[in-house]
Amino acid sequence: MSPFFRRFERVIRYIVVGGGVTLFYTLVTVALISGHVIADPTAASVVASLITLPLSFLAHRRFTYVDATRERGQWERFAVVAASNFLINVGLMKGVDTWQWPYWTALALGWVVVPILNYTINAVWVFRINSLLSIRRYDETP
Repeated sequence: MSPFFRRFERVIRYIVVGGGVTLFYTLVTVALISGHVIADPTAASVVASLITLPLSFLAHRRFTYVDATRERGQWERFAVVAASNFLINVGLMKGVDTWQWPYWTALALGWVVVPILNYTINAVWVFRINSLLSIRRYDETP
């Protein structure tokens, strides 16, 4: 494993997992709108967020924060953060819809704003890890 990857392993894993989850959310939102399942972009964003939430928690728990001690309350804290993200994403979608901008504008803004906030809050509050950048191996001393 390269020194760069080892030093920034958590960030790299977060980008990969978060990118996959964001892609899934985006595809669900686009499919709902373009497939004429849900005409309102805000409602499509709500449904896509609810579908994506459990997948996001499980993927981050298993891959991004693999070294975090499993403890009660992680799912609930994650849900609070997700609810905040939900409000941001839906608010962005409602804003661009109100201003009659293309719905993909809200998706693109969400791709930038949400991950930066998520990474920090999940690391510090939800999973309560010791290292923001790297993953501490079980055989390593603190």
